[in-house]
Amino acid sequence: MTRWVQQSATDAGPGRRGGAAAAPDALLAAPELTRRLHAPLVALQAAMEVGPLWRSVRRLLRAAFAPHRVTLFLGHLGMGEARMVFTDPPIDHPEQWYAARGRVNPFSPYIEANRGLRFYRFCDVLPPRERFVRSEFYRRFARPEGWDKGVSALYWMRREVTAMFSLYRAPAQADFTEADLALLRILYPFIGAAVQRVQRLHTERLARRSLEEFNRNLPVGLVLLDWELRVEFANPEAQRLCARWNYGPAASRGLNPRDTFALPPAISEAARRLRTAILARDPRKLRLQPGEVALVEEAGVGLRSRVSVLNNASSSLARPKFLVILDAREPWAPGGEEPAERWRILRALTPREREIALLVREGQSNAEIAHGLSKSVLTIKTQLNSIFRKLGVKSRARLMARLR
Repeated sequence: MTRWVQQSATDAGPGRRGGAAAAPDALLAAPELTRRLHAPLVALQAAMEVGPLWRSVRRLLRAAFAPHRVTLFLGHLGMGEARMVFTDPPIDHPEQWYAARGRVNPFSPYIEANRGLRFYRFCDVLPPRERFVRSEFYRRFARPEGWDKGVSALYWMRREVTAMFSLYRAPAQADFTEADLALLRILYPFIGAAVQRVQRLHTERLARRSLEEFNRNLPVGLVLLDWELRVEFANPEAQRLCARWNYGPAASRGLNPRDTFALPPAISEAARRLRTAILARDPRKLRLQPGEVALVEEAGVGLRSRVSVLNNASSSLARPKFLVILDAREPWAPGGEEPAERWRILRALTPREREIALLVREGQSNAEIAHGLSKSVLTIKTQLNSIFRKLGVKSRARLMARLR
C-alpha cells in the first residue's frame, strides 16, 4: 500500500546511462547559484529521517531548477511502485488519483525496459507535443497537474530501483537545457548519498526492532543500557524479574511489571563500575574482552544478573553499551538434561504464561493462582487454555508431567 504524503505517481524511468558530466566552470562558480544552493545542501546532508529528507530535496531542486512540480519516490520493492511518494504542490485525494494514473502512465514501462539508466527527459518517452496534448494521459493527468515536460533521475541497486525524483515544468516554461542537465548530474550524487543514509538508518532500525521482537519471548531477562546507563530496551521477562528483585516474590505478583519497572540499584551500580573501569583506560587502546563482566546476585529471591560491555572494537565513533542478563537459578538455567528440556518447553510461552505454568506445576488451583497474581479466575482460565494450546497438552495433569 503506497503511503501518500503530498504525493505523485512514479513518473520516471531509467534514462541515458550517465557518467557525471563535468559542468561548465561558470556554472559552478556562479555566486548567485552557490548562495541559493548552500543552505539546501547543508540541510540535505543533515537529514536523518524521511520528512527532513523530502523537505531538503524539494528545497534544493526548486532552488536549482525552478520547476512547476517536484516529486520524490522512495521505498521501492523490486520493480514495483514506490511505497512513499512525495510531491509539491500537493494533490487532492492522491491515492485515488494515482491509482487511476498508474493504469495509463507511460513511464513505468520505459523504466522496466531500460534498467540501470540514471537520467531521462520526458521527451525521450512521450510522443511529440502535438500528439501528447491530445492523449488520454495528458488530458486526465498531466494538464491538471500543470506540466507538459520534465526530467527524472533514478537510483539503482543491481537492476532494481531504490529511489528516484522527477522535475516537471509547465507549458509556459522552457524545457530543461544542457546546463540544467549538467547541474542535475552534479546534484545527483548528493541526493543519492542522503537517500542511502536514510535507507540504511531505516534498515538498521528494522533490524533492531526484529531483534527486540525476538527477545520479547525469551525466558531470560534482557536489558540494554546506553553509555549514560539509561534503559534503551527491556523485554517482558526482565520487567518481571526486576519487579521480583525489587519487591520480592509475593508482592511482585500483584504488580504490573511494565508500570513498576526499575533496574535494581545493585545492577545499576555494577554497570557504573564497568563504565568507571573503561574511563580509567587509555581510550585509544580500548579493547574489551568477552570475559569482562560483572555478576550480581540477590540470594533472597533466587535471582542473578550478568552485566557485560558491548563495544565495537573496529570503531570508536559509538559509545559502549551495557547488556544485562537476568535469570532465576531455577528453573530457567539449563543445568542438565531435565532443566534444558524444561527451558525448551517454556520458551514457547509468554512471561506471564510461564509463571502460571510453573504455579500449576506446583499444584496450585486456578483460584489460588488468581489470588496470588491479583487476577480473575476467568483470566487465569483463558491464559491456561492458551498454554495448553501452545504446548499441545489437554489437561493440567499432562502440563504438570511435562514440566517435571
